[in-house]
Amino acid sequence: MLTRRRFSILFSAGVALGGRPAGAAAPGFWPGEAKAAVSLTYDDGLPSQLDYASPQLRARGMRATFFLTEQNMRARLDDWRRAAAAGNEIGDHTVTHPCVLRRYSAESFSRLELEPMERFLDDNFGASRFKSYAYPCDNTSLGDGPQLIREARYRDVVGPMFQAARTTEGPPNAPGEVLANRLFLNGFEPTYDRDAVEPAFRYLRRAMTEGGWAILVFHEVLPRRMGVGDTCLRNHGRILDWIGGQPIWCAPMGEVFTHIRRTLGDKPGERIAAAG
Repeated sequence: MLTRRRFSILFSAGVALGGRPAGAAAPGFWPGEAKAAVSLTYDDGLPSQLDYASPQLRARGMRATFFLTEQNMRARLDDWRRAAAAGNEIGDHTVTHPCVLRRYSAESFSRLELEPMERFLDDNFGASRFKSYAYPCDNTSLGDGPQLIREARYRDVVGPMFQAARTTEGPPNAPGEVLANRLFLNGFEPTYDRDAVEPAFRYLRRAMTEGGWAILVFHEVLPRRMGVGDTCLRNHGRILDWIGGQPIWCAPMGEVFTHIRRTLGDKPGERIAAAG
């Protein structure tokens, strides 16, 4: 299993070795002559995202993807509707955010966590929205049994309901691999272990070198870090400012995914630069 610590080791090695992965984008692939794309994503539907993250995004003209958990966000539904009306994307993060999934069958998980959440989001944010999902606790295995069976079971549940699903580990996504890996898109939590900006900068530099799609993941955004996974307001703003000064296209997940799908069509290899 690829842990955050293991990924940090591999990521550092990848930066040192350089090179372009299979599926890397050719020059001109991204809008506006950008060298890479980034999607800013926020998990759990937390009040701090409305109170602190959203104003910082709005002040910089940036839009993001917010993965909502119903039990966290229902009390401020009107505020979330306003965030969506401002151009932010709303994704699914289940009804109750379960992390331990062995007790669920495919049917019970869909019935209790996914179907009611999708109905709730459709009713409040529109059925035509881009259907995206973020795995709670980055757990991509569902039910009991061997690991591969559990992963396949989760994929079979998520696949028909969503256009794309995001994890929280892995290098920037190579555009030529995105359509095949749409249910396991890589994400990166730059401030999860330590409230610092350099991990985000390194990750985004790699995305620019490789012509990739970086998906950054945030949780609480607060005046100061209170615990693991939190981002202080100052560092959140520094990351946004750094992105704004780079040749990076910043857009919600659905917009980037749709751009890749429309650009590559059914023959992605024809418009992707060769590796190496």
